[in-house]
Amino acid sequence: DMESCNNLYADNGLENIKNANQQPFYKTDVVFFGDSVPRHRVYLSNAAVDATDGLLCIGTSLAVHSAFRLAKRAIGRGVPVAILNVGETRLEREGLGVGTGNEDGAISKSLVTKVESPIGPTLREVVNILERMEEL
Repeated sequence: DMESCNNLYADNGLENIKNANQQPFYKTDVVFFGDSVPRHRVYLSNAAVDATDGLLCIGTSLAVHSAFRLAKRAIGRGVPVAILNVGETRLEREGLGVGTGNEDGAISKSLVTKVESPIGPTLREVVNILERMEEL
């Protein structure tokens, strides 16, 4: 029954919303592909990019506008962007990070670093390197 569901999910970060027929359903606090990012998350994400000294994008082609927008914002603010991904990203496709930095808005190539490598093995090796460095 619906009351049992309400009690079960009340404390699990699930939002109780109504569909077009005013039937209640629960939506997780996750933005799924095709959904809009809630405005407050956009503000928080922009603020995080504005406050950072580097942005790391792992396992994304940046094809989704919300992710691309954050990387583009970082580059526009002169913040370096590092990408770990297999395959072309939207930044590469649109020529961002390929120009030479100048006053008319071209982006410096040095702001974008791309590592073309599978995520799992690459991150495992990074962890191994960091562990070896701790032993020294």
